[in-house]
Amino acid sequence: MSALLGAVSTQQASAGPLATLAPSVNLVDRAVAAGINWPSTPSWDLSVVDYDNDGDTDFSMSLHMRNAGELRRNNGNGTFTRVATGNPATTIMPRPNPQGGLVDRHSCTWADFDHDPDGLQDAYCAAGRYASNRYKDESINNELFLQTSVGVFRDAATASGVGEPCTRGRHVAALDLNNDGWQDLFLGAQAPRNVASDRCNTEALAPYNEQSKVFINQGDNAQGVWQGFRFGREWNVSQANTGNRLALPWDYNRDGRMDLLTSTYAMKAAFLYRNTGTGFQEVARSGTVRLPLFNRASLADLTGDGILDLVYADDTGFAYRAGTGTATGISGTTVRIGTVPSGGVGWGAAVGDVNGDGRLDVYGLVASANNTGNPADYVFVSTAPTTWQRHEVPSAGGDANDVIPVIVNGRSQFVVLNGGNDEGETPGPVQLIAWSGP
Repeated sequence: MSALLGAVSTQQASAGPLATLAPSVNLVDRAVAAGINWPSTPSWDLSVVDYDNDGDTDFSMSLHMRNAGELRRNNGNGTFTRVATGNPATTIMPRPNPQGGLVDRHSCTWADFDHDPDGLQDAYCAAGRYASNRYKDESINNELFLQTSVGVFRDAATASGVGEPCTRGRHVAALDLNNDGWQDLFLGAQAPRNVASDRCNTEALAPYNEQSKVFINQGDNAQGVWQGFRFGREWNVSQANTGNRLALPWDYNRDGRMDLLTSTYAMKAAFLYRNTGTGFQEVARSGTVRLPLFNRASLADLTGDGILDLVYADDTGFAYRAGTGTATGISGTTVRIGTVPSGGVGWGAAVGDVNGDGRLDVYGLVASANNTGNPADYVFVSTAPTTWQRHEVPSAGGDANDVIPVIVNGRSQFVVLNGGNDEGETPGPVQLIAWSGP
């Protein structure tokens, strides 16, 4: 397989990325038919979860600023229903929240943090501090939605030790760092604002309290009562401005310990934190593991060898680097999947079998290079190993934001947010892109 990858990479480096243009008639937007009728909304993040443990792929949408987020139940028939649409006290990701504030919500991650008897999934969501750099009191703080029964949630972030009033929260991730069976948390943070009057500047943990950090799940006490989280400062992720474009748990070197991939907003070079068993050692920026520059990435086994590959979007398009199962974990060979048109940049990549042929396809999310419209996205349908056929996605307003695959009737469909990546942009709709042919 490594020889084949090298040959493909050489060909594409000399002749340009190869992708055969195909008609887009095979792709349809079924969002309205599926019950997802969001014609225009600011947005930020998508997460996949089976929240009710029924075997179907559900998903949550974190809608930005003054919009309530949503959890959508997969009904198993091609439609999705919003969960918990009652009053703010019972609605997950409410607007306003029970304390009457409007949360500047960003990324959410799902896990059974408290090990309740039913194994129900909980959600942790990061919040920003608004342009005013507000200290995050309970009305606008990070959220930990514990699922107490199917579809019923309560926010216990502050009581559980993960409220974090000083961070400008961005991407988050659930991962078991110490292999104790309890999911820990990474909280990514935007770079702190330089505000002299900020009360966070004088707190005991300043300036670390405004930076990215790890929380260790303390599990149950001797009486079987969950103890929440503690600040895991020994897991040092204190570089400013990390966790803004992504936060991916990834055992890249396959040593049985979960590592962490993150990146900053301003710079496209990634941080890769190797789990030593007692802390993190950064290995990408330090040069031990060389990673490509990218905007966003996902993990999937494109090569079919049982090892996760890094599938990513960069300014020129979409590509992957194969996982190797070695100490460095990833090949140095870039395999190009396809390009983006002039005026666009590759913004995100999601992987799923869109046409049900058993091969993994790649959704290429394309953003405007200058916040002036929404270029067409593409689905690169796999026709053979390292060969794809490009299909253009039905157009939408706004600008690219995020994309995830969900399984519907045995095939992947792609939920797409077009809320844009700048608060000054005009947002677009939520799409559900599906394959319409055999």
